[in-house]
Amino acid sequence: MSNLTDLLQSIRSNPGYTLMRGVARFDTARSVVAGWRRQLHSQQTAAFLRDCESRLGESVFQSVDRGRIVTQLREKGVALGVNLPGDLVEQIKAYTTVNPCFADRKPELGFRLEDRLLAQERLGKPILVAQYFNTQERCAAVGRLLRDPVLQWIAARYLESVPTFVGANLWWTFPVQALESDRHRHAHLYHRDVDDFRFFKFFFYLTPVKQSDGAHVCVIASHLKPPLIRAGDRWKLRRYSDAEIESFFGAEQILEICGPAGSGFAENTLCLHKGRTPTEGARLLLQLQFALFDYGVMHDRRDASALQMIV
Repeated sequence: MSNLTDLLQSIRSNPGYTLMRGVARFDTARSVVAGWRRQLHSQQTAAFLRDCESRLGESVFQSVDRGRIVTQLREKGVALGVNLPGDLVEQIKAYTTVNPCFADRKPELGFRLEDRLLAQERLGKPILVAQYFNTQERCAAVGRLLRDPVLQWIAARYLESVPTFVGANLWWTFPVQALESDRHRHAHLYHRDVDDFRFFKFFFYLTPVKQSDGAHVCVIASHLKPPLIRAGDRWKLRRYSDAEIESFFGAEQILEICGPAGSGFAENTLCLHKGRTPTEGARLLLQLQFALFDYGVMHDRRDASALQMIV
């Protein structure tokens, strides 16, 4: 009954997004809509790519092989090597030290980073995830990245359309004894995203990340092979256990992404993926998402009047 209630509420609040989620999980629907969009935008896309190429000298990603990133996104669903220069890493980290983040991504649960333990006391539970809001407007480095010509070129070539920037998200994941409900809520179990008929994300580590610091894990090429483990998996989206994914795909297809601060990668998160729950260091991650359409649900924009501090 709760699932039906959630569905009806979603239909009322955002019917376009709900309808897309219902049909975009199927490959045929994704291909038809993406193909229609490609044809519709062919001239605009060519002009967009020419504009990006005219501005490549402005990019902070001078050493990135753009074509390789697009090819690997298509074939593997993930492409490594889109790394941030150190000065931008430091600018974004500086932003996080002077602006509040928000526990469980809730705008009424704000705190400053140095007050995290006190915030946990106020909440009465460990804080696994805390997100920043309005970063596109408030953090100059984030605003610069979403306009970067290399990132925009990759987005246009991969999406085969004029890309739509649908949101930036910047968040901490902390090494705590997390509640199982929080691990589920914050996607620390294998899952697939269905955010549009075609979409992908850039991820940037802003802290060094090893396995015990909350490494991102994905299943290579699983965007081309959905996991059909239970009878209903063809029709619905759900969380998967490690054992299910390892037995279905094999350990050789599982990629755990670690690296120093600044490490970046692109991923079509229709691939099976998860974030590890940190046990040692906290992880600071920036995500930039591009898609065909904007349903208004992937961004971090919140009305300033709704942001409240608990500490």
